[in-house]
Order: sequence, then structure tokens, then C-alpha cells
Amino acid sequence: MDEQNDSKTTGDGRDFSPQRINRAVFSEALQHPATLYPAAASLIGAAYLALIQANPTLLVVAVGGGFISVASFIFNYFIRGDKLAASYIEKVRRDHIRRKATAADDIARRCRESGFTEGEKETGELKQSYDRLAVFLKQKMGKERALTAARFLSLADECYAQSLSLIDRALVMHRALREIDAAKLDLERLECLGQLEILKNRQDPHGLALAETVQARISSHEKRLVLYWERKKSMEQLLAECEVLEASLDTAYLEAVDLIQTDPGLHRASLAENLERAVQAARRVEERLQQGAGILQEKPIQDITNRKKPT
Repeated sequence: MDEQNDSKTTGDGRDFSPQRINRAVFSEALQHPATLYPAAASLIGAAYLALIQANPTLLVVAVGGGFISVASFIFNYFIRGDKLAASYIEKVRRDHIRRKATAADDIARRCRESGFTEGEKETGELKQSYDRLAVFLKQKMGKERALTAARFLSLADECYAQSLSLIDRALVMHRALREIDAAKLDLERLECLGQLEILKNRQDPHGLALAETVQARISSHEKRLVLYWERKKSMEQLLAECEVLEASLDTAYLEAVDLIQTDPGLHRASLAENLERAVQAARRVEERLQQGAGILQEKPIQDITNRKKPT
């Protein structure tokens, strides 16, 4: 089990941590029939010898069963450990792939139903990049480097999952933006600006009262337009970050090809670090958007308020 230190806890690749793999191998070795049944026979024989009467045959059964049980555990844990670990990783990988395929198909369907063509396109391209890398690592790295492949695959899983999360957030924004007619709002705002200038030229109290009402409407439109453009910019930034993650998966695939064809030690760190950096950058973008950082803080307001009514 030399490569277990290459494995790492990352996102939904949590089951690939060295501790979790060791626990899975330990559990499998402990529950192996050649470990359990002799141990049970040994315990029964020991209990009979202690509580009822001494018996040479039962003594042999107790001692022999205990020896066989311990030997089976040592064989399965220390000698077959790599094989058991690889089997566990493959099972977890299949579960991850099934869940991610379902999630990707669901997001693509919702994007299509919402008319979000950019999101549907990006989901398909991400799935293609991820599948290419995952299939290559699974087929080419071989059993002797199964745990190294597992680390890269867990990082690719996290990169892919983060991308799908960003697309899902972008889809929510797209649906919200679709309900706002920005062009209509801006046209109404410009018309109100024209009305406001006319009303300000009137000196009667009624004209001034109407001017305040129109000004309030202008302010309301400007706030909604600012929010609209902020959300639109956020959506574009999410999609741009998805493209970065997609490029990271493509780069990882090319580096994995080099890793197989040359000395594995030359590219292993680079491949893992590039995927980790991409995921961390995507997380920072998502956290910044969640915290409401100013993507278009003052500029949209200035752009809107500086636009006057058509002459």
C-alpha cells in the first residue's frame, strides 16, 4: 500500500483519503470469511474449555482457529491490501461517476428548458473533458498506480463538481434575469428623465409634487437596472470560471499522457497542483459572489445616471 500517501481528501473525493482507504481495507480484511469463521470457532472452543470442561480436541480448535484467523487478517490486510484498496476505490469511483452523470444530465436539461444555451453548452463540454481524463487515467495508469490515479481522479471529480455548481448558480441567475426586461426599464427611465425636466420648469406646487413622484420612479428603475447588470456580470463571470476549470481538465489530460509516457515523478505534482489551484480559484470566485462583493459597484450607476433622454 505504498501509494496511499498520494491519495488526498478533496471535496466529494473525501472517500479517497488515506485514513478512509485504510479503514475500508481493515474492515474488509476483518470481515473476510477466512478471518471471521475461524475466529468464531476459536472463541466457541475457548468458551467451552473455560466454562465446561477441558478437551484436547477443542484446545486444538481454539488455538488453530485463532491462528488461522490472525494469519488470514495479516494476509488480507498487509499482502492483499493494495488489491482491496483498489477494489474499494473502484466501487467509490463508480458511485461518484453515476451521481455526477445524473447531476450533469439534470443541469443540462434544466438549462435547455430555460433557454440557457451557454449553460447547456458549457455542461456538455465539461462532461466531455472530464470523461476523457477519467477514462484515460482508469485505463492507462494500471493497477500498480491505482491509488495515484485515484488521487488525480478525486481532484478531477472535485473540479468537475465545482464546475457543475457554478453552472447551476449561473442558471439561477439566468432565470432571474429572464424575468426582467432591462431594455423596457431603461426606456421608461429615459422617458421619466424627459418628464422630470419638464416638470422642474413648472413653478406650481402640483408640478413639483409630480416631479418628486417621477424622481422616485427614476430611482426605482435605476436600482433595478443596477441589480440587473450586476447579476448579468456575475453570471458571465461564473461561466468564464467554468471555462477555466474546463481548460484545467484538458491540461490535466495532456499532463496525464506525459505522466504515462515518461517518469511518473516528473509530472505527478504538476498535474495535481494545477487541478487544486483551479478548484481553489473557482471556490474563491463563488464565495466572492455569495458574499455580494462589488462586481459592478459604482460603474453601473454612473453609466445609467449619465445617460440622458434622447434628443
